[in-house]
Amino acid sequence: MTTFARYLWLLIAAIALPAWVHWPYVVGEIDLASVEIMTSTRFLFELALSTSFGFVLLVLPWSLWLRRRQRRRGVLPRDAWIATTAMASATLLGLHSNMTMYAPFYGNTWALWEPTFELFLPHALSVLAILALTIALEGISAQRSLRAGMSASASSGRS
Repeated sequence: MTTFARYLWLLIAAIALPAWVHWPYVVGEIDLASVEIMTSTRFLFELALSTSFGFVLLVLPWSLWLRRRQRRRGVLPRDAWIATTAMASATLLGLHSNMTMYAPFYGNTWALWEPTFELFLPHALSVLAILALTIALEGISAQRSLRAGMSASASSGRS
């Protein structure tokens, strides 16, 4: 999967579920940090911004490192594991941060791990489905790149 495709998938996966869960409780309410009403545009922008930070910190360095490594040594089977692990961890981190960052809209007396238990874990089945789809997409992409690498090495070996 290309880096841009990974970024688009991460944006879709880490914004859709938190937006669906928090929309009725956050949009139109007063944000106590900025003392303004949370608009739908601002809400989606904040979700996209936090997801983009996760992408830049987790997925982009691994994607660039893998691309450099594949140019040097060719496509190796363990590259798929590295890409899948980086993408799954970025998706999980993006979902967790986007699901728990709006806890102050539900009240201001949250304990340290309470947003995770109250806002993230009740949607564990949806999170697991998104992670399974992420792993499947990375697996399909890895099989295609491995086949392309093998056919390229086979065709170069014949000539």
